[in-house]
Amino acid sequence: MKKVLLAISIIILLIILISPGQEVITLRISWWGSQTRHDQTLKVIELFEKKYPNIKLKPEYTGWSGYYDKMAAQAAGGNLPDIMQKDIKFLNQYIQNDLLLPLDQFVKNKLIDLSNVDKASISAGVIGGKLYAINIGNNAYGVFYDPQMFTKARVPYPKPSWTWEDYMDTARKLHKALGIYADTTICNAGDYAGFEHYLRQHGYKLFDDSGKKLGYDEDWPFVEFYSMDVQLTKEGVFAPPEVRLESRTVENDLLVVKKAAMAHYWSNQIVAMMNAAKRPIKIALYPNSKKQVRKGTYLKPSMFWSITKNCKNPEAAAKFIDFFINDIEANKIMMGERGVPVSSKVRNALKPLLTPAQKEMFDFIDLASRNSSPIDPPYPPAFQQILDLLKDLQYKMLYGILTPEQAAKEFRTKANEILAAQK
Repeated sequence: MKKVLLAISIIILLIILISPGQEVITLRISWWGSQTRHDQTLKVIELFEKKYPNIKLKPEYTGWSGYYDKMAAQAAGGNLPDIMQKDIKFLNQYIQNDLLLPLDQFVKNKLIDLSNVDKASISAGVIGGKLYAINIGNNAYGVFYDPQMFTKARVPYPKPSWTWEDYMDTARKLHKALGIYADTTICNAGDYAGFEHYLRQHGYKLFDDSGKKLGYDEDWPFVEFYSMDVQLTKEGVFAPPEVRLESRTVENDLLVVKKAAMAHYWSNQIVAMMNAAKRPIKIALYPNSKKQVRKGTYLKPSMFWSITKNCKNPEAAAKFIDFFINDIEANKIMMGERGVPVSSKVRNALKPLLTPAQKEMFDFIDLASRNSSPIDPPYPPAFQQILDLLKDLQYKMLYGILTPEQAAKEFRTKANEILAAQK
């Protein structure tokens, strides 16, 4: 019996020694970003390769400028990287050119585990019923406010249930009690987010799904939304247009320099604002409409990971994406640099390690995820032209050159002409 066991042991050892090692898979991965992002991502890749020693990732990274020019050249040569970081504005273009691989099969077999990711975080990557991109960080638009100013003015903090009427009442009370602007504006000039929220609340979209026209056919949403801005500006509750035209960044916003009690920004900008203000700043959800048919708030992907159609080993690429969104140690390296992690398990693990500003951002995304509706389709190529038009019309309303009714008609006419003319 001992001889038999010895013989079996020798055979097993020989099989181990003779069998070739596991095949090494090499994948190219590309992203844009700052040096901080590059350094963090390289550390995450190193951690991934320790867990999967047979998978090697070849990094290709650059700044935002020129990134998509480089990707376009590689696409033309049939040489795209296996894994690509993508922005939502370019997602449709790559899908229409059949350059991306649907990821539904990897989600179904749990190679990419989305069990701790809510649907609102996934929906933006679904085009034509197929999942082409995995959101790797969430962002949401909100009302930033100074809690100390609210307390001093004896005005209650905004609640998730507050309405536009509550917002206007709050603004007037803050202005009267503090003698400063309650807010710079209801929506920063050239910024689509506030108006888009208002449209969404009433069942409309900023752009039609085709991208060839606006997503609404009546003028009243535009008139109602911008009439609030014009009225509160006339009352001195909001900053006048000449103040708004001054060069402003997040770091020197009127809220930061204590000349306003509220401001409107994307949630990831809270870190920069609190660092500049050197005091607590909180984020509230955008107000609700009384005749609301859906939530105006949505979770906006800061960016995506996608697998290209020419990837030779998509299963290995899917393992990296899963690792990136679900591995706690990897996310401790990044600490939300690409936006609040989409996995609730990861968010909970990071919360004890967060700075006050990061914690406010994480808490707001948790709140927004419970009070949101799915994001609308990606924006059309002429998106920036529409924003420039909107900015011009907003200032014309504030200076009294156009009424909201006149501006609404001009916006709808010119915007639809621009969208219809795009290639």
